[in-house]
This record gives sequence, C-alpha cells and structure tokens, in this order.
Amino acid sequence: MTQYEMTENLSGKMNITLEEAKSVLEASDWNMLTATHHLDQERFRRMQALNEVASSCEAAVADGTAGNEQPVNAEETKGVEAEKCSRSKAVRNLGEHISRLVAFGNRNRLVVRRGDAAVVELPVTVLALLLIGAFWACAPLFVIGLFAGCRYSFKGQDLGREGVINA
Repeated sequence: MTQYEMTENLSGKMNITLEEAKSVLEASDWNMLTATHHLDQERFRRMQALNEVASSCEAAVADGTAGNEQPVNAEETKGVEAEKCSRSKAVRNLGEHISRLVAFGNRNRLVVRRGDAAVVELPVTVLALLLIGAFWACAPLFVIGLFAGCRYSFKGQDLGREGVINA
C-alpha cells in the first residue's frame, strides 16, 4: 500500500483531514496500527478533558459559585452557569457537525464527464459553496452542460453507505 493510500485510508477511518493523517503516519513511521492507536488515545484524552469541563460546569451550577471564591445569589448563578455550559456545548456540537460535514464533502466528488473523459472533478464542499454563493451563475451552466452532452455523477468512499443512499 502506498503512503498516499495509507493516508486516505486513515483519514477515512478516523474521520480526520488528510494533513492530520499524514502527520500522524509520519510520526508513527508509517505504521497504521500505531497511528490508529495514537489517534484513539488522543481522542480519549480530549473526551476526558471535555468531561472534566462539563462536570466542573455542573458542579458550579450545583453549588452556586460563578468562578468566585464566594457563592453569590445561587438562583442567578445557576441560571448563568447553566446557560454558559449549554451554549458552550451547543457551539462545540455545531463545530463538530460542521467539521464532519466538510470532511464528508471533501472525501466525495462531483464528476463532470463529456464522452469518456472527465472534464471537471470538484469536491462536494466546493460544489455546495458555489451553489450557495453563485447559484444563478452555476444553475444555468449545469443546464447548458446537459445540452452540450455533459454527464454528472458523484464518486467517493461514502456514497455506498445505506444512510447516504436513503438521504
């Protein structure tokens, strides 16, 4: 297996970028098992840190301290701390979902073919950004491409999954 294939494989398995996968593989001397183990340990450490933050947020809400040495009005503090914790969790979850969505879009591609030759191959993320930012320029180009004999298809490692097919 080539180094590029190993990088793509690790990136797909661990849901990380190709750059991250390459750096981890280089650090582990291109050993997939060691790289996977290292990423699992790092993910476990992150989860422990997040759990500690969440438990400290819950403890602060429960005892009415707002990071001060002295407790203040317990009801006000509980509300403020609970709101801060829920906001930080919501932002963290949103960031994780956007990260997964971008990684999914980068692993899969739109292929424009004319005859047997591929004319353009774009990551789905770029396609989505083009459609959001320049819809009125892109939509007519796609229709004109159909009349010009272009065929559109998607390819990628995630397209055979049942969840993607159902969507």
